[in-house]
Parts: sequence; structure tokens; C-alpha cells
Amino acid sequence: MPTGYTAAVADGISFEQFVMGCARAMGALVMMRDEPSDAPIPERFEPSKYNAVKLAEARTKLDRLDGMTLEQRAAEAKEHYVGAMKRWSERAAERHEQRCHYEAMLRKVRDWVPPSNEHSGFKDFMIEQLTQSIDFDCGGTWDKEPEELSGDAWLGQQVREAQRNVEYHTKANAEEIERTESRNKWIADLRTSLEKS
Repeated sequence: MPTGYTAAVADGISFEQFVMGCARAMGALVMMRDEPSDAPIPERFEPSKYNAVKLAEARTKLDRLDGMTLEQRAAEAKEHYVGAMKRWSERAAERHEQRCHYEAMLRKVRDWVPPSNEHSGFKDFMIEQLTQSIDFDCGGTWDKEPEELSGDAWLGQQVREAQRNVEYHTKANAEEIERTESRNKWIADLRTSLEKS
């Protein structure tokens, strides 16, 4: 039975076509995973621009933060707090509604009488699933009410975040470029080997 890679061999494809078709299964062509199987393999791939764009945004943010006046810091800190409170309040309402649904289902499961001893473990499993979801989705300290910061404290927080983003995206962009060049070399080496065959 032919596979997706061997089906065209019976139709008389060339060695080069077979090799390049099989190459799609290798990590060097991971960037083509969502492409149709007959999409041509380009001579070169370009690195993703995501990290380069995020790096530029972080640097621009640092420049903007560096030039802020005391009044601008205070105004942005207040605006940040108001937005954070709005999002937190909306999420608190969602968590409350979700908790009500979970607890209603938990009461039904606890009231349910299993039809046999073999179903007791199943009831325990359902209770465990619901209690874990209540703990994770509806509580915890990870979703604390936002704290209102002074302009200077807000600025410090924003600068640290932007600096972390600069460091992260600088490293991630370099790694992306290196990975892409490695893939390009793999494909180029493969093509060169086919020219010699």
C-alpha cells in the first residue's frame, strides 16, 4: 500500500521529486507543515519577523518611557490602573458565574447514587475534576486585585518589563535566524547532492 510519499512513484516521478517529497517529513521543512503537499520547496526560507518586530517595539517603548515627564508617568499609571481594574472586575464576574456552575454540578454529582460499587470510583473522579477546576479556575492568589502604583513605581515596572522583552526577543530573534539558516543549509546541501546524482 503506497504512503503519501510513495504514491507518485508508481506514476513515474523522478528520483529528485521523490527525494524532495520525502524531505517534507524532515525538521528543516517544518515551516511548510501547513502548505499543500505539492507546494514547491523554496530555495531559501526567511526567518520569522515576529521577534524582530517585538524587539523593535520594546526598544521604542524604552525610548518613550525614558522621555516621560512626571505628569505623564502619573497619568499613564492611573490609566493603566483603571484598565487593569476593569479587566479584573470583568474576570471576577466571570469567575463567580463559573464557580456557580461548577458548584451546582458538584452538588448534583454528590447527590447522585452510583448504580453499583463499580461506579463509585467514577463518582469520585467527577468530584475530583470539579473540585480541581473550582480551585484552579475560580480561586487562587494568581488573580489578585490590581494595585494602584505611583507614576515612578509604574515607570520602574514598565522599564523592567521592556528591558526583559529586549533581552528575550534579542535572544529569540538570533535563535530564529540561526535555525532558519540551518534549515536553508540543509535544503541547499540536499539539492547539491541531487545535482551530483
